[in-house]
Amino acid sequence: MDLGILGVLIHILGDAINNVGVIISALIIWLTHSPSRFYADPAVSLWIALMILISALPLTKRSGKILLQSAPLGVKIDDIKHDLESIPGVLSVHELHVWRLDQRKAIASAHVVVSDPEVQSFMRKAKVITECLHAYGIHSATLQPELPKQRVADDETTEVGSQMTTARTSLSEKCGVPCGSVCEELKCCK
Repeated sequence: MDLGILGVLIHILGDAINNVGVIISALIIWLTHSPSRFYADPAVSLWIALMILISALPLTKRSGKILLQSAPLGVKIDDIKHDLESIPGVLSVHELHVWRLDQRKAIASAHVVVSDPEVQSFMRKAKVITECLHAYGIHSATLQPELPKQRVADDETTEVGSQMTTARTSLSEKCGVPCGSVCEELKCCK
């Protein structure tokens, strides 16, 4: 359900419950003659406040997750990274971030180390990468292409099998476009 509609529904239900509560407390005060009858109004008011609070908590939690840019439910970053790194010509992926922009739209950003320095080649890989991300419900992505360092690129082309994983690991640990020493401590992927 849309969060805006849910908020309106909670507001309308809160108003309706409030009106019913006022009628109930008025009837208790009017029809009973006990000295404790005057506690009916504050008791009903507290009950209404508690009901409104309980019904608003899920809305607040869901809205807060969007505002805090949490990852969508069910999305596993390691699975996405593995699938992206299995695309031919993609040597590694790092600085991969996925978050929700709103209730329905998830977006991603990533640094992609590619084997071919040609722009047209990267554009073809970017199309495949975005198709892969679509499978995870991510329909908008910002991709930063990077070229491997010469030593790692040579290792990657000459080694096979389990050694390929070692080259990928060494690639993913080093960013080809570091931001400098000033922001090193502020990076989320170290």
